[in-house]
Amino acid sequence: AIGEILLVVIGILIALQVSNWNENMQEEKAIHKVLIEIKEDLIHDKAELELSLEVHSKDLEAQNRVIKALENKAGFNEKMRSDLGHIYLSHYFFSVSKGYNLLKEINLTSLKNKELRISLTRYYENDIPRVHREFADDKLEFENYWLPYVRIHFKEWEFGEYAVPHDYDQIVNDRELLTATKINSINLRNTVKALEAALDSAIKLIELLPDDSVMEIK
Repeated sequence: AIGEILLVVIGILIALQVSNWNENMQEEKAIHKVLIEIKEDLIHDKAELELSLEVHSKDLEAQNRVIKALENKAGFNEKMRSDLGHIYLSHYFFSVSKGYNLLKEINLTSLKNKELRISLTRYYENDIPRVHREFADDKLEFENYWLPYVRIHFKEWEFGEYAVPHDYDQIVNDRELLTATKINSINLRNTVKALEAALDSAIKLIELLPDDSVMEIK
């Protein structure tokens, strides 16, 4: 009788162990699938970040040239015409986080790779929200200050292309415009820094997520 009881107990323990093993395998497969999707999301983000960084860097260069021209009261020329069309601009940035959201649904702590877990959290909970905040600040300046100014003081304006004022001398001597543009250039520099930080994180995360058929998740 004791032997039969022991056999039953051993059988139950083995069954529980097999069940736990199966559950762990299913969880690892689910995490593996989600990590592949996260990598695809990051590759998309990387391309978007690179493009945004290029655009904003050029806008910042144009804005710095405009500030210098206003300070030196330089004359209106083709370069100034182009640069005035590149200041105070508001752009959009779309980050894809479907894979990360799925991982949180599974349970982020199930990802035993601590370095990867911390890096993912930093990117999606800090770097990307920072980029969106900077873009929101740029949009606020564009809509609340620059567009109203353009409607009054410019006879021609094409987003990201060129701008022609009614009276260039008035623009050059507008001290408020110079001050506002200097402040906006600080905001724009912060946007560039946020994009650089997010891009650096995305590149490192892509490197942490290899393409092998068997992915390291522990």
